[in-house]
Amino acid sequence: MDFEGVTLRLGRIVPAEVERRLSPYYHFGIFSEGTEVGHINFRIGTSEHLQLYAGHIGYTVREPYRGHHYAFCACRAVAPFVRNIYPSVILTSDRDNWPSLRTILRLGAVFLEEVAVPRHDPAYQSGSRVKRRYRWMP
Repeated sequence: MDFEGVTLRLGRIVPAEVERRLSPYYHFGIFSEGTEVGHINFRIGTSEHLQLYAGHIGYTVREPYRGHHYAFCACRAVAPFVRNIYPSVILTSDRDNWPSLRTILRLGAVFLEEVAVPRHDPAYQSGSRVKRRYRWMP
């Protein structure tokens, strides 16, 4: 899967962790000119954790490669694959994660709401307290 010079390579398919309320997901490396610059995960399911706090798509760009729109290009590259499973997906971000929020808005996702992350959710354990939710039609 490619978009504007960014290539995704499937690294692994990760099974669900029911006891931790984590959905199964596809894990892709994000590559630019042969260098791995980050990764993107496409999560499958309808759990409360996924729908409200984690979202269907999660991405990380390594610090030296930030600012080059790799997350945006990775989302666009994975979009045809996502469309085979869902007509729309949920994207989430912490409300102070400006780079992620800019990526989500650049994708044309529609803001749904802001939700407090409950103490029992894995996102809370990772430090998230409030998530902004968006709907994206890839």
